[in-house]
Formats: sequence, C-alpha cells, structure tokens
Amino acid sequence: MNNVIYMFAMSLDGFIARPDGSFDWLDDFPADAEFDFPAFEASITGLVMGRATYDAARRQAEWPYSRWPVLVATHRPPADLPERVETIDGSPADMLARLRKMGAAGRIWMFGGGALARQFMEAGLLDRVEIGIIPVVLGSGIRAFGGAQPDRWLDLEFAKALNNGAIHARYRVRHQSIRDGQG
Repeated sequence: MNNVIYMFAMSLDGFIARPDGSFDWLDDFPADAEFDFPAFEASITGLVMGRATYDAARRQAEWPYSRWPVLVATHRPPADLPERVETIDGSPADMLARLRKMGAAGRIWMFGGGALARQFMEAGLLDRVEIGIIPVVLGSGIRAFGGAQPDRWLDLEFAKALNNGAIHARYRVRHQSIRDGQG
C-alpha cells in the first residue's frame, strides 16, 4: 500500500470549507496535541494538495510545509513556488510516483481538497481517512469528497471525543477487492 492519508477537518454536515473556500469556522478548533497533530506531522514524508488548498496555505505569513516535499495537483501552475514544491497535472498514480522521486519515502498526506480526495479514492490509492469533525453545521460549502459518487466503505480504526467538542476519527479505506471478499 502507498499509505496515503486524507487528513482534514470538516463540519458536521460534511464540508471542508465555506463556498468561498474560507475556513474561519476552524479558528476555535486548532489541530493541536489533543488532536495528535504533531505526531501525525512527524509520521508523514510528503504532501499532495489541490490548487485551492495550496493557494490558502500560501496566504499564511510563512510556508508551513517546508520540511516536506510537496506536490500541487493543478492545471494552472502558480508562479514563485516555495523550495521543495512542484506542480503536476496528472493522475493520482503519477502524483505518488513524482512525490517518491522528490524524496517522500513513507506516508503521504493527501491534504485537500475534496475533488482530489475523490480522485485518489477512485484510483484505489487512498488508504486512510483521518477527520476532525467540528460541531458546526455550515449548510453549504466545499464537500469533503467532491460531491455525489458511488458508495465507498471504510472501517473505523478509532474515534475520540475532544475537550473542545470535536471528534477525532480515523478510518481505513476498504479497497474494492476487500469489500467484494476477494482480498
């Protein structure tokens, strides 16, 4: 397995951002030690992210992902990329192969967005889903898995209530052969 983890926060109604891409509703729910975020960060060796996620991360004062190779999935490459960041217009398999060439030798963080997560799931290359479920109903926004699609089954590995009211949960993705009893 490639050990690709889609780790993200979502609203109770399944949105990862507001319709305009903002995520101000996360301000009171930091990815901190209670969420085991530092341990998660220590376990990954590279990131792949969509263009909108990249653009949101670039608005921060400093590039927060400089310690890893990062691949941005996009049809419109941005200018002035940070060091160790490349772009690609390709399949999830192409993305993983490129990340490996960039030095990502272990776990990969598939970090936003929903459409990219859907592509990895459809390709059978998403292994884990780790979620911070935030106790807010947004009503609309960007879906965690990019909208309507076929049923996809996952197995719960753990769920933990956090002191701030959120839930930290991790699921293992059942690949097609496992669900059909063939593997």
